[in-house]
Amino acid sequence: MKVIFTVLALAASAFAQSVSIAGPTAGQDLNAGQGATVIIQKGDSITPSTEIGVAISLHHCTQSPCEDATQALGTTLYSGPFNPQRPTGSPGLASGAPFQSFGVTIPQDFAKGDAVVSVVHSSLIGAGPFFSTEFKNVTVNVV
Repeated sequence: MKVIFTVLALAASAFAQSVSIAGPTAGQDLNAGQGATVIIQKGDSITPSTEIGVAISLHHCTQSPCEDATQALGTTLYSGPFNPQRPTGSPGLASGAPFQSFGVTIPQDFAKGDAVVSVVHSSLIGAGPFFSTEFKNVTVNVV
C-alpha cells in the first residue's frame, strides 16, 4: 500500500510541475523570416523543483493531422535555461502562474503550412530528486 501511495504522490508532484504553451495558440499564423514569441507557463506546486532547461523547436507537418513531433523535433529555435517568473503588473498571464517568454525567429526558408511548435522541458523534482522530462506541442500555420 505504501508503494502505491508513493507512486501516486510522485505522479501528482510531476503533474503539478508540468508546463504548457501559452503562446502561440493553436492555428496561429507565424511568419517565415520574422520573430515570434513562445510563452511557456509552469504550473504551481508546493513540491520543490530545479529547472534544467527547455528546448523549443518547429517541425513542418507532412500529413494531417500532424505526425508525432516527439520523434523528430525539427528546427531548434531555442535551447537553454528556463527561469519562469510570476507576472508583475501588465500584461502577465490571466492565471498568474509563473511563465517565461522566448523571442525566436522562424527561418526564412521554412516550409509554409501546418507546423508543430514543440517544447521539451526537463527538471529535477522533489527532495530525491527525480528526473522529469515532458513534451508539449501546439500546431500553428507558417505563412
